[in-house]
Amino acid sequence: MQKGRTIIVAPNGARRGKDDHQQLPMTIEDMATCLAQCKGAGAAMAHMHIRDGQGKHSLDVGLNREWLVETRARFDSDMVIQLTTEAVGLYQPEEQMALVRGTEPEAVSLALRELRPNAAFEKDASRFFYELNERRIYVQYILYDAADLSLYFQMVNDKTLPNSGHHLLLVLGKYKKDMLSAPTDLLEFDIKRITSEGISWATCAFGEHEHQCLSAAMSLGGDVRVGFENNLMNLMGQCADNNAELVQQIAVMSQNMGLYINSAEDLRKNISCSFES
Repeated sequence: MQKGRTIIVAPNGARRGKDDHQQLPMTIEDMATCLAQCKGAGAAMAHMHIRDGQGKHSLDVGLNREWLVETRARFDSDMVIQLTTEAVGLYQPEEQMALVRGTEPEAVSLALRELRPNAAFEKDASRFFYELNERRIYVQYILYDAADLSLYFQMVNDKTLPNSGHHLLLVLGKYKKDMLSAPTDLLEFDIKRITSEGISWATCAFGEHEHQCLSAAMSLGGDVRVGFENNLMNLMGQCADNNAELVQQIAVMSQNMGLYINSAEDLRKNISCSFES
């Protein structure tokens, strides 16, 4: 069967809170309610930011482990739960690495530029990337621009980054004015090379044009990440009721394009195959 498209939901992010939207999950129970809705709408993976008692983004190992164990207990058969090491200006590479080592998630997202900010960090970053590969933790390398993608290719070519067990997230709009993305932002990335080398990839897009950006990505062979971390507006330009509404809109859009939507089982088969490449 031709590889389908995976819908990843990013329900909360690191910065938004209830003042932005009352349905943005800030607690374990909030997240459970959200994911129950999103799995029914078509999401196969959840990109989960853990919040502390004050609602702040946290890489605390104990707290992340608590959220991960509880969430996997409820949803493991229906969704792949992905933790994030994103620093958001608060954490250093060694703290990000400690999070993954202390939680052993099935999947994790990390910004390549944060773990390898310059050449002095490359040896430690490389050791960490290979460690995750050996543990069969599925890594999503977050890339914000063409320079990040060039660094990725350089590290793969230099064998400082393993050529298996991962995929890419191409972020649109993060550093643009008002964080407003457009489908043409995809042109900044070498999609042709990514595709020709058989690399699995996904896109997320900040702002109200999220849906158009994700539609363009799907047409080019990419998976998609959707949710309140990046955008609160539905296709009608109105505030979405919840994350599940945004997931469902993307699922319907995918089906209208004649694309198969991966289940969690499909995704795990793809993940397993990625470690054999």
